[in-house]
Amino acid sequence: MTARLSSLIPLLLNRQTAMLIVALALFAGFAGNAPHFLETQTQFEILRIAAFTLLIGLPLTWLVIAGEVDLSIGSNYGLCSVLTGLAIVDWGWNPWAAALLAMLLGGAIGLFNGVAVVKLKVPSFILTIGMLSLLRGLALVITMGLSIDIPAAIESSFFSAAGGMAGPVPVQVLWALGAFIVSGLVLRYTLFGARLYATGGNARAALQMGVNPGRVKIITFAVLGLACGLAGALTAGWLRMGSPNTGAGGELAIIAAVIIGGAALSGGVGTATGTLIGAIIVSMLQTGLVLLGVQGNWVQVYVGVLIVLAAGVEPYLRPDGAIAEWLRGLDRDAEAA
Repeated sequence: MTARLSSLIPLLLNRQTAMLIVALALFAGFAGNAPHFLETQTQFEILRIAAFTLLIGLPLTWLVIAGEVDLSIGSNYGLCSVLTGLAIVDWGWNPWAAALLAMLLGGAIGLFNGVAVVKLKVPSFILTIGMLSLLRGLALVITMGLSIDIPAAIESSFFSAAGGMAGPVPVQVLWALGAFIVSGLVLRYTLFGARLYATGGNARAALQMGVNPGRVKIITFAVLGLACGLAGALTAGWLRMGSPNTGAGGELAIIAAVIIGGAALSGGVGTATGTLIGAIIVSMLQTGLVLLGVQGNWVQVYVGVLIVLAAGVEPYLRPDGAIAEWLRGLDRDAEAA
């Protein structure tokens, strides 16, 4: 019995296992109580919402693993959406070129954030709070607070790639699936992934091993910015609209997915699979509560509560946490008996 319990400790303390149980419990709860929750259209809408969360949440996971955070992701996302609409409608650009421009803008913003954090030693939390307000303000100033509608007369394969369907599956899900596969491979099998964990785990030790933590962080900030640009372009193509309010408050859901998925803000911990589970939980919670008739403002409250609970339980799930000690105590008692 002791051996069996000891072998179960890593599984019982695995955040992904715990969150998968939470996801299944939420699914069962909403399936039994929320009208229309089990309908195919509802399930694909949950996946669509999770897809946009994942597109930005996966590179944000990289950044959190590296020991930094970016709170301006929602505003970067929104500004890139505006730029896509502006380039297509006002400048007459090909939609694919406009999408590329949006990605370059997002990447440039991410690169600026990374350089400012690494070279100027500005704490990422403080810097990106400022960028959150600055970028959202720019989007509102450029559009005067109005959306840029893309006329139906403008035709391009980009609109199908951004908002079409692959059979019954929204194409955004395929974009997110591709991002998940790439992110998982990078974190698990590449030298850059190892450097991310080393940078967030112990930057001084990583430096002694020949890793340049500053370069790793700058690259990761830039990749996150590119992802914001891609998400902004896809949103503009899907809705045929560049809105200055795109992504407003979205950083809450994205950060929630990353934290719920097990990434530690202290750095060195996080996985693509965990973020995937976190994104599905957040998306399912948002959709399920609306179907139950919960007012929209309260949905944000519940997401916030979920973040607090996930952060609160994290110390207990560590190998040196209270639950681990309790399980080892049961092992010792069983052995003594």
